[in-house]
Amino acid sequence: MNTFRTNSGLPDVIDAFHEALRCYGDPECYNWSHPAVYKAACLTGFADLRNQPPLASLESFKRHYEEIKRQVLAELSDPHHNPLLEIERLSRALNIEPFLLYYLTKPKGTSIRRYLRHRCISQLAKQNINYPLPQ
Repeated sequence: MNTFRTNSGLPDVIDAFHEALRCYGDPECYNWSHPAVYKAACLTGFADLRNQPPLASLESFKRHYEEIKRQVLAELSDPHHNPLLEIERLSRALNIEPFLLYYLTKPKGTSIRRYLRHRCISQLAKQNINYPLPQ
């Protein structure tokens, strides 16, 4: 499947819809590509995704996903939520290499962000830097 992703890391609506359809079992344990896909699937309803005719469930999912996507993109366009500006500010304040703060570019709530943040904290601890980093 050819996946188009914006700078936000959001998959296009068709890829997001197929991902939501692939989720069987516990949605909270599923490895979602982006929290927005999970939220749209929740708002659509997992039973509806599986039981409604595909076009009906796609329309419902698309409506929710597009709204969430607009919110995510609006947040990213806000300079107070720009991860690159936050990386620059923190790297200067802590006098560390910006690459250590790479986790801030990953979507909030994802396992990769938590993992990279943990690695960053470990690296800072080795440098005797104790600073409350953003989640």
